[in-house]
Amino acid sequence: MKIHNKSRMLLAGSILTALTGCGGSSSDDYTPPAQPNTAAPTHGGDIVMSFHEKDPLFFVELLGTPGGAPTGEGVALDADGNYLTVTDVSIEVSGPKADEIMEAGVEIAGNRLGVRPSAVAPLLDTGETHTAVVSFNISDGENKTPRTATITFEGEDFAPVIANDLIANFTRDAGTGVIDGLADVTDADGEALTVSNIVADGANPYNLPVSIGEDGATIEVDITAVEDRIPDGQKVTFNFTFTVSDHRFDLQRNMSVNVLGVQDVAGAPLILDYFLSEDIDETDGMLMVDLEKDIDEREGDAIVISDVKLDGEEYTASFAGRVEDNVLYFNPNAYFDEIAADAFKDFRFTMKVSDDQGNMADGERELVIRVNGVESNLLAANGMDVGFENGGDGFEATFCDPGAEITSSIVANGNGAFQMLGAPCYYAVTSAAFPDMELGGKYYFHYNVYVGAGDASPYIMLSADPNGAHNFWVGARPYHPADGTWRPTMIAYDTEGGYLATANGDGETPMDIADQLRLFVMSAWMGNDGMPVFDDFVFSRYDDIEGVDILTDNPGSFEDDTFVPTATGGAVVEVRDDPNNADNHVLFVDTTDATDDVVVSFPVQKGAIVSGGRYRITYDVQYLNFTANSEAASDANITEAGAYSFDVVFTNADNENTFMTTSTIWNGPEYGQVQSLADEASHYLGFGAETNWESDNVTVDFVIKGEGAQYIIDNIEIVRVP
Repeated sequence: MKIHNKSRMLLAGSILTALTGCGGSSSDDYTPPAQPNTAAPTHGGDIVMSFHEKDPLFFVELLGTPGGAPTGEGVALDADGNYLTVTDVSIEVSGPKADEIMEAGVEIAGNRLGVRPSAVAPLLDTGETHTAVVSFNISDGENKTPRTATITFEGEDFAPVIANDLIANFTRDAGTGVIDGLADVTDADGEALTVSNIVADGANPYNLPVSIGEDGATIEVDITAVEDRIPDGQKVTFNFTFTVSDHRFDLQRNMSVNVLGVQDVAGAPLILDYFLSEDIDETDGMLMVDLEKDIDEREGDAIVISDVKLDGEEYTASFAGRVEDNVLYFNPNAYFDEIAADAFKDFRFTMKVSDDQGNMADGERELVIRVNGVESNLLAANGMDVGFENGGDGFEATFCDPGAEITSSIVANGNGAFQMLGAPCYYAVTSAAFPDMELGGKYYFHYNVYVGAGDASPYIMLSADPNGAHNFWVGARPYHPADGTWRPTMIAYDTEGGYLATANGDGETPMDIADQLRLFVMSAWMGNDGMPVFDDFVFSRYDDIEGVDILTDNPGSFEDDTFVPTATGGAVVEVRDDPNNADNHVLFVDTTDATDDVVVSFPVQKGAIVSGGRYRITYDVQYLNFTANSEAASDANITEAGAYSFDVVFTNADNENTFMTTSTIWNGPEYGQVQSLADEASHYLGFGAETNWESDNVTVDFVIKGEGAQYIIDNIEIVRVP
């Protein structure tokens, strides 16, 4: 048992020092009456709390309730109204690992106790507990009342996780090769890991000596022992197993060592590195790899890269990538649906290298691109049970008299969904699960909602308090036909536009308290037979994704002299010099003589549109004669609030699949950028319908509205976002 004392300076001392520094005295000085200090502080009982080793950092209010909350029944009080502080702190620890853990995991911070379970996690195994008893006094400056806070940590020992088999590649002249035996191995406890017990496969063509390095984690391979036996131009594979261990678990891992028998071919390019690798995130922009790098062309001939294959299949140009002028273009956005958050996927390319005289280098070159999954759902990243599969963690009632429940009978995906059992019912994402929104950011909230046969209008709102001073009620009430179907719904939030930037009566905007905002879901306006069900919450930021343009040959900059816009509707649609910049070209649209809505179509790369995909549409626009048309009220496309809009429609001409979004533009007469978001799941076929966009005839159509309106449009870019 270990006891550790902590000394603390009282706030009262600093207050007295400040008062004595005011200076001067006279017979006219006011002397306040002495504050009575006869009653000792009281509290509702000692604090007792338990934490799992994977719980996040938590602050316990030592002057709070027996549950550590800052307010509520049982907080520390002083009948005289004196200021209370925590003094005379000592910490006593116990448990099977007390000597190793000591007081790690508990940190005194004034009148609060920081509890950090991650600090003890590496030392606790399953079934083990560690207890810290924090003893202290609650002082009013003269009187003291003792109290304790007992914090118990529950341990759980996790086995290492091996993401994949280990593959190592060497040329036969490599000498001694070194392999990281713990590559792509993780351990949730953060324990030291080792490798041991390497066993060669009996089917190996011959003996390749391997040994474990002095650090216990690397594997050394003696390539020189087999160098003379590797045939020219061939790759020989040696298979092994070995053991990965923490202090408790032993796991077997497979390892393949490939030795490439290459030689320097006279007159051909010399490949200095046969094994290239790249590492990127799925949300990154286009990766460009120079396939000529680390190749020495000694005669000065042009290098030719040919026979490029991805995982053994011919690599053909698509939205996912292409090879052009010996550069490999690889689009990680094409694999959003294939890679889970915090996981990865390796893409293995092979290719042949020659010069333009036909001299072929020996062997094949390899390139491995690792794409890492990213958790773009900010609610999931903050620990919310976004699919309601595990009790709805991160979602709490603020008021729900009829009640609510996790249901397994009506679900969109998985095994659970959240159902409100009547009206009124108010639920919110907790402050811990909801992200702090950043000024300048653009976000979307996407979810699936089901409403039975009855009146219903579930209401979605961002607010700090639905019934308090920060009552921003201008949320969204998405339409639902109340026909017993699931409906995918998306709400976009622009922190610099719309209601997030609209001040209340006190001149305060929601973004002024962005760190306090939460997401509220309500069923205040509905009949009891229309009880809504929610599933699959996603809250993501979409403006900061680099992305890859889905438009074919990127025509949206209008700088290509050969580009001729495809348009219908009878208006003037042509590329002109930018009236704001003579060195720039823009798309000019004049609807004065239009016979219908003006539709300007742009081709989309095959494979860029996928079922359930979401797409950010970005462009610059200026309504040149906005002021005149607004003052004359001659254009119905200009609203009373001063906004105007375009529709953006995605269409597959081969099967009539279509979905759209409306871009609301608040620039008035000014030139500025617009961003909007389109959801493929909003197509007319309904929830869960399979759609096929594998076509060469997919277009995105800008429907340019307005009567007698003149616009310039530039820098159109459409990217897929997670």
